[in-house]
Amino acid sequence: MRKYFRGVRQRALQLNLSQRLILGLVLVVVAVILFSGVPANIAMWLQLEQQVWEQVEHAQNSTQALYDAETARLKKLAGLIAGRPTLIQLVQEGDVAALAPYLEALKQESGNLDLVQVTTPTFQVQVGEAIDGLPVPQAFLAGKGAYFADFISLEGQSQLTIVAVSQLLLFQGEGAPEGWVLIAQLQSAPEMVQLEEETGLAQSLVVEQVRIATSLSAAPEEAFNPASAQKTAETGHSSYTLSSAHPHRYYVGYMPLRDSQGSLVGVSEVALAADAIRREMIGTTAVSAGISLAVMLCGAWVIVRLARTITQPLAQLSQAAEQISQGNLEVATPANSGLPEIDQLARQFDLARRQVRQALSVADSEMKHAQRLLASVREGVVALDEDGRVTYFNKDAEHILGYPAEKVLHNHYSRIFIPAPGEAVGLKEILSQPAPGTAAQHVNIINGQGQPLLLSVKVNDIERYPAEGKLAERVLVIRDVTEEEAANRLRINFLANVAHEFRTPLAGIAATSELLVDDAGDLSPEELAQLVGTVQLSTLHLQTLVDNLLESTTIEAGVFQVHHRPVNILEVINRTMTLISPLTNRRDQVLTVCAPAGLPMLWADSNRLTQVLVNLFSNASKFSPSGGKIELVVTHTPGWLKMEVLDCGPGLPSGLFADLFKRFVTASQPHETHYGIGLGLAVVKAIVELHGGKVGAENRPEGGANVWFTLPVHASEEKMNL
Repeated sequence: MRKYFRGVRQRALQLNLSQRLILGLVLVVVAVILFSGVPANIAMWLQLEQQVWEQVEHAQNSTQALYDAETARLKKLAGLIAGRPTLIQLVQEGDVAALAPYLEALKQESGNLDLVQVTTPTFQVQVGEAIDGLPVPQAFLAGKGAYFADFISLEGQSQLTIVAVSQLLLFQGEGAPEGWVLIAQLQSAPEMVQLEEETGLAQSLVVEQVRIATSLSAAPEEAFNPASAQKTAETGHSSYTLSSAHPHRYYVGYMPLRDSQGSLVGVSEVALAADAIRREMIGTTAVSAGISLAVMLCGAWVIVRLARTITQPLAQLSQAAEQISQGNLEVATPANSGLPEIDQLARQFDLARRQVRQALSVADSEMKHAQRLLASVREGVVALDEDGRVTYFNKDAEHILGYPAEKVLHNHYSRIFIPAPGEAVGLKEILSQPAPGTAAQHVNIINGQGQPLLLSVKVNDIERYPAEGKLAERVLVIRDVTEEEAANRLRINFLANVAHEFRTPLAGIAATSELLVDDAGDLSPEELAQLVGTVQLSTLHLQTLVDNLLESTTIEAGVFQVHHRPVNILEVINRTMTLISPLTNRRDQVLTVCAPAGLPMLWADSNRLTQVLVNLFSNASKFSPSGGKIELVVTHTPGWLKMEVLDCGPGLPSGLFADLFKRFVTASQPHETHYGIGLGLAVVKAIVELHGGKVGAENRPEGGANVWFTLPVHASEEKMNL
């Protein structure tokens, strides 16, 4: 072996300069291709594999979300069915003969239900497929509210069912019947096919190692990988595997399905056919390897061609080398000395010069491309070096933080990400974590204009293994979530206000109804009239709330309409006063109307105008003290009719006038009880503007608020034409 290597070495020493250059450069090209192309192909293969598994994981998450959505849908559907007036009447009358076809119609209307059942203490009626082992409705709802839905694994049967039960909304009172509505949806092949259409992957359900439903046309009775399915069932964690037991290979993901008590009811299996993907991955890798080989051969050929024609005088070669060392890569290297070795060396030197220039050009192009890519990202991107100084700051980061890039670069991040007053956690605490996760974290800071800003910050390390004593270079991806958080808080407050506003009148109606049921015979006519007035007042409150909610929905959907007819405004005012009188009488408030004689007819929607006045009078009554005075002042100017509702309450908070007629905005004073859900004035504004009028509000000098609106008055001949 030593003699062999010694012989190779001696033959290499006998090569001339040209041959040595050719051999050396060819070996360099081969080494570059091998040490860059092979790892690149391996990395590409691993990346494609990772993308496939990410697709499987995404399908799992989508499947879980779809199951949750279907359970919530069936829960709401059971409640809606239980609230049908016709159903309640049939149950109360005990009309079993009419109940079955009605339930069948409800089943067909509701879509993919397998069973609809109504159960009372005296009878049970069901339509659809008979399912054994369903729970008793009363026991199913125990401790879970008026309606509930959950996964049910039927004992002794390889079936998984989503069951929803709702208590029938029957009239309460002595002798009133009890009843429940139960609906069920078996998880079978059609449901799996629908899940496959929505997730893009084949779907199956496995219960006790048996495939009970699948979207595949030819799937085994058991899971593709029984061991992985069993592991998922035992540990409760998702698992992933490449299954080859079936004639076709699949990328398979297993996910546990649990009921509301946390008990395992089955395993969801998502599968992605692997054969075609593997063929594409192998083909892509083969093409990449072929391109690398072609590049290697072409490079070797170019090197040989250039090395054989290199000639250049040594003096000129020295001058060219000096200029190149000074950074001038455009100087040409002459090769016309006639000496083969010298000319060959000169040409090789010129080739190296061009390669360096090309490499710099490519590097510059790649840098510009990377900058364009970063500039296209619609989130702020900030790069920090190992000392925490900013090395990159894109345009979106400038817009979000309010700092120009030239004032931020090379400064420490603590001068830009200034914690908001009172904040215990800032960017420093997030960056000091030993291993920042991929999940974004929220931090409150002060932006360049001194305004508070809520940021979503995601931290990524550029270097996995930084030098000892140094921090890793990091990239921060930031996003302004201030408005998102504000919208979320607004939604939560709105739901809380709606619940509060509905609970108060309902509690009054319930208490009054209970008193009427228990003591109706002992109450005097005056007391009965007072109790009925309480119910009427609570009903008016509920009707106003429901009307405002419905109108707000139609306004947002863009289908809100008014129907114009000739209207006597005094009749609208009188009707409104009749509707609002229980509220004002209850609080001993005086409602007066000041209107001139001979008011013209309006071309308007009388019902909508009544709704406007009811909302304004209700607000005025809420904010006026008991025994206070509420005035309606009507004035007529050429072409317009103005109506002002004046109260004697605390007035409107300062700074609220611009937003008063927006949705979810209420006029409650700070530190006072919150009134309403903030929809009444928004509905008023929509109705008035559809009539061609305007709305406004202001505080009265003597105290209280003045909320007004105007309506256009058409000319008589125009009204005749209309």
